[in-house]
Amino acid sequence: MLRNKILVRCFKVMLIFTITRSAFCDVPRPRGVSLMNASLYYPRDEKWVCLDGSKTINFLQINDDYCDCADGSDEPGTAACPEGTFHCDNRGYRYKYIPSSRVNDGICDCCDASDEYSYPDTQCVNTCAALGRAEQELRKRAAEIHRQGSAKRSEMITKGKQLRAEREKRRSDLEVQRQQQETLRNEKEEIKKQAEQAENEAIDLFKELQREKESDFSTTEASLRKDATENFLRYDVNKDDFVDIVELQLDIALDQDRNGVVTVEEAKYFLDERDRVDLQAFITLSWPRIKPMQMLSQGIFKPPVDMNPEVEEKTEEKHSHTYEETKSPEFNEDTEQESEYEAEEEADAEAAYEEDEPNVGVGSVTEVNTPAPEYDPETQRFIDLANEARNAYADAERELRDIDQELNELKTQIAKDYGPQDEYSTLEGECFKFEDREYVYTLCPFDRTSQQPIAGGTETTLGRWDQWVTDGKDQYAQQKYSRGASCWNGPQRSAIVQFKCALESKITAVSEPNRCEYHFDFETPSACDEETFMATEKRLRDEL
Repeated sequence: MLRNKILVRCFKVMLIFTITRSAFCDVPRPRGVSLMNASLYYPRDEKWVCLDGSKTINFLQINDDYCDCADGSDEPGTAACPEGTFHCDNRGYRYKYIPSSRVNDGICDCCDASDEYSYPDTQCVNTCAALGRAEQELRKRAAEIHRQGSAKRSEMITKGKQLRAEREKRRSDLEVQRQQQETLRNEKEEIKKQAEQAENEAIDLFKELQREKESDFSTTEASLRKDATENFLRYDVNKDDFVDIVELQLDIALDQDRNGVVTVEEAKYFLDERDRVDLQAFITLSWPRIKPMQMLSQGIFKPPVDMNPEVEEKTEEKHSHTYEETKSPEFNEDTEQESEYEAEEEADAEAAYEEDEPNVGVGSVTEVNTPAPEYDPETQRFIDLANEARNAYADAERELRDIDQELNELKTQIAKDYGPQDEYSTLEGECFKFEDREYVYTLCPFDRTSQQPIAGGTETTLGRWDQWVTDGKDQYAQQKYSRGASCWNGPQRSAIVQFKCALESKITAVSEPNRCEYHFDFETPSACDEETFMATEKRLRDEL
């Protein structure tokens, strides 16, 4: 009762004087209340309102080991309220809050032992000073690391800004180059169109000439077939649909040696050494041999005669010798082909064209496997020019695509957030590895993360660069990598990279706090911001 009266007097004093903290005395406040919240705990006419405003109680009911307020604010220094919190001053170290349920539980939670005030036998000692000194030593070393790391960070900032300037210049140069290349590409395209138009016209002209030739050939072939059929019917005296030796012997025009008789040997020559032939065989085999003889007898064709009698005599002897060879049993296919060729030479130009080019026009209808036709030199020249124009256009188009690809990559790089001063820019393009008992982990900043079994196997992508993720204080404390390989019956893998200040860039730890979610601890001078660190230090010193 006496203690509560003293507290009431102290709070009345607080209404008169500004709340201060000095080396000689503390601002009066209930146990478990922080200095910052001390002004919330003063009476009004011996009354006090719960912090949630739900209830008004007698000021003496604060810390009476009975929970009166729903928010537990009336019992900051006891374990009566399950929702209450106890403030550890921990002078010389860091203050902290603990649940009220831990007050006077026999376990030292506050380094100043203030949470175990009812149990002096717990042997809780005040370790705040020692902890504060250790903390100060750690902060001192951290400050030195930040100081040295900031110097390296300054170098990285300089390189980062230089890289950005180079990328901007390269992009500007590429945009100019692209305009020039696009103009060149358009010129090559126009040349290609003109060359292809000329090529198409030349090919169309070539095809038209071919069609005309095929038409002439078809007409000639039909005429020759008609002549052969009419002569077959004329020779087929007995109308048995065959022409035989006897029937050919009736035509004195087939007397090759001009002795007035068509011998059996002579007749068989015109029957291809057969006894008789049908209409088709007559057209293909007999008629080409008979026609020259008919033309010779009709005076349509005459063998060339030399003005020199000796030459003429030799020619007659040669002709006679040829006939003897024809009648000889040693007559062969080569001799037959030679005689046929001579007969073709003797025929008119259309007949000669027919015999020399019997297959012209065959295959004029385009088929899938039909080989390309052989063009005349003039048409081929237009085709070659068109091919050159197409190749030149393809080269210009490919060069333009390469420029566009490089431009897109540069724009992507320039758009990336490399920190407020581009201090993280130099990390792009580098890859860092970390090895544990099972895997080798790889981090390529601003690109991807992956893992691979140490024993060997397929590399698995854990995530690709996504964005910076703020940790609530620093906007550039964490990076997120998403869209990794899918887990078995699970989501796609992802990774968070936590950045910390150090004098060299390296991975210090990798874990998987959740299934398919990975956490990298990554140290780098890029994260060493001495100015921010010193501001944090000042705040901590104030708290201590």
